[in-house]
Amino acid sequence: MTKIRKGEYGYISYARKVAIIRTLIYFALCAAVFIIGYVTTGTRRNLLTIVAVLGCLPASKSLVNTIMFIRAKGCEEDVHTQIENAVSESGDMSSRLKTAYDLYMTSYNKNYPVSHICVSGNMVTGLIPGADNDTAGGCEKHIDERLKQEGISGLTIKIFNDTSKYASRLEKLVELDAGSGPDPERVLDTLKAVSL
Repeated sequence: MTKIRKGEYGYISYARKVAIIRTLIYFALCAAVFIIGYVTTGTRRNLLTIVAVLGCLPASKSLVNTIMFIRAKGCEEDVHTQIENAVSESGDMSSRLKTAYDLYMTSYNKNYPVSHICVSGNMVTGLIPGADNDTAGGCEKHIDERLKQEGISGLTIKIFNDTSKYASRLEKLVELDAGSGPDPERVLDTLKAVSL
């Protein structure tokens, strides 16, 4: 299994598999320590039982992480294809646009499964396929608040809910002079840090 980093296409699926395997191993280790203690002493009242119970703490934390990744939705294949087609039609975007896939942003009130996000100059553009306007607006506000907490302000943030409109926006972003803005890598690193 090739490692996929946060922000790359397929990250949610990869992280889900890793979280499930890690959680199973943690709980198996706890059970093994408990069984070894029980078999060697003949009673569950031993030091290894305490070790097994304490081992359940990181296992439980890993289980919560696994549940979050199971609930998270990544970028679907057809959406990824449309985005890649828009990017390839626009030519070499790597110098002007910085992008990331599969960012699942969590807030106190709602979670935002951002399939793709693009930073160009002072503009941040993202896609949540099929989202209603309240969700898109809430995600824009959430991103703006998180960036302001990191001292990044003055950005125009737009979240699309229609893949074809987003793809055509990506094509136009190369032609547009988005103005000068903060370092796009810093913006993306901040968005990745506040994502699952």
